[in-house]
Amino acid sequence: PSGHESGLRGAPYPAMPEPEDVSSLKARVRSAFSLVELQTKETRGKCDEREIPMLCRTLGLNPTQDQLLSIVEELRDVGGGAGDETQSSTHKTGYVAYKRFEDVMLDLFTTRKVEFTRDNEQTIIRAFKTFDPNGDGFIDAEHLRNLLSTQGDLFDETEVSAFLDAAGEKTG
Repeated sequence: PSGHESGLRGAPYPAMPEPEDVSSLKARVRSAFSLVELQTKETRGKCDEREIPMLCRTLGLNPTQDQLLSIVEELRDVGGGAGDETQSSTHKTGYVAYKRFEDVMLDLFTTRKVEFTRDNEQTIIRAFKTFDPNGDGFIDAEHLRNLLSTQGDLFDETEVSAFLDAAGEKTG
């Protein structure tokens, strides 16, 4: 392989975790949320809505960009009266209350889980083989860079570089 290829060998893509029960799922949700929970008097028990994509992925969900936008909209704290997280005021605060986050995450992991099911290992292997015409276990990095920045959920240059750096061994 030339210096323009990046090996993509390694551990298989992890499957979405199966929670043992609702209490263990709640514990995982609480643990993830605590990583980004704000601590000022006005925002205690909330997180910035910009943290939601990372939190979803930390919990094992793999939503598309459109699904993420829908999840964030569903989670938005719309700033009702004091302590009222269910008001439908038009004023959006940019924060997500923990209780709302927990309720939505539990719903996503139980009743709507199929929407976020990741492909199984064999499907992913077949997909990568389409980019490996020589069958040598390598994908041309420049071709992959082009695809990531022009097809599907578009990656920006920083994301493409990070992806290729994490993808595996560099040769050449």
